[in-house]
Amino acid sequence: MGSNADSDAAAGRLRRYEPRDRDVVWDLHRTALRAAGSNPEDVPDNDDIRDIEANYLDPGGEFLVVESDGEVVAIGGLAVEDEGIPDDAGELLRIAVDPDHQRTGHGDRVVAGLEDAARERGLDRVFLWTAQRQRSAVRFYRARGYEGTDHRTEGEYELIRFEKALGSSD
Repeated sequence: MGSNADSDAAAGRLRRYEPRDRDVVWDLHRTALRAAGSNPEDVPDNDDIRDIEANYLDPGGEFLVVESDGEVVAIGGLAVEDEGIPDDAGELLRIAVDPDHQRTGHGDRVVAGLEDAARERGLDRVFLWTAQRQRSAVRFYRARGYEGTDHRTEGEYELIRFEKALGSSD
């Protein structure tokens, strides 16, 4: 039987983004988009992930990674101060899990961690946009209590807006 440390390493450690993660976060983001059937070059408004500090951390948001066996396997950000974000809400962005590590709970850990970060900042709700074609993402968010609230088209992408009200603990 393995030790708790071995179990924690396999389960993955949720932690805040660090500057040393920059390249691997970018690579994971692109790999996950390709695996979901999207071309990273065509995805609108994709450049925020190139500067996590300026776009997430410095304005008061959050960016989390899951590290498993020394490798970053899941990522996600919470933006709180940006055009189009209501004062009582945060936007979840760049949620991605390495295709080789999907269906292992890493996505749950990132989303739960970002929801906790939103609560800590006094936010009442979180929202996100995802592509309709990313059916597993659509199922993932619905299974976690997110409700579809809007649709829009950007380029070739049909997007769905999902929103979730945050209680004291979900």
